[in-house]
Amino acid sequence: DRRQRQMCIRDSYKEKFKDTEDPVSVIRVNAEGTVSYRAMLFVPAKAPYDYYTRDYVPGLRLYSNGVMIMEKCPDLLPECFRFVRGIVDSPDLSLNISREMLQHDRQLRIIAQNLNKRIKNELIKMLENDRPKYEQFYKNYGRQLRYGAVANYGQNIESLRDLLIYNVSEDKTATLREYTDRMPAEQKF
Repeated sequence: DRRQRQMCIRDSYKEKFKDTEDPVSVIRVNAEGTVSYRAMLFVPAKAPYDYYTRDYVPGLRLYSNGVMIMEKCPDLLPECFRFVRGIVDSPDLSLNISREMLQHDRQLRIIAQNLNKRIKNELIKMLENDRPKYEQFYKNYGRQLRYGAVANYGQNIESLRDLLIYNVSEDKTATLREYTDRMPAEQKF
């Protein structure tokens, strides 16, 4: 039963987002509190053909009680996670909201912060539990994570530091923490 649900989710992802491959990861969020929303986020296996062009428009589909407000809402994702695709549905958002007001909406900022944390935690979990899968993901999107770390004068370096991996030899990679843990005591940074 669970396996059938996962297949159904993956099939609907392929259909909605016009992808031929299964997503690397599926993130489900059902949040209630000051802002209630549900989200289904997907980390694609490969970047779309136009990903590194000016024509690519990032963003999640934004709904209010099942009614689409915006096809691609870029305010829900930080630049470093612009590869994520998905749907966010919140009954707390007004249907009569303009794009300008949406950019300054407090509820939208809270949703964006929570989604940012969930995506980061999912990627860290993948890094720790399935290293080959993460390394393949990093080959596709590592450039975007590195850019996110240095963009805005390094404002996001602390939050992205754990997601960056480096080539330490021809066939081996390591995170900064793994590298410093293996350093001899007399070696300086």
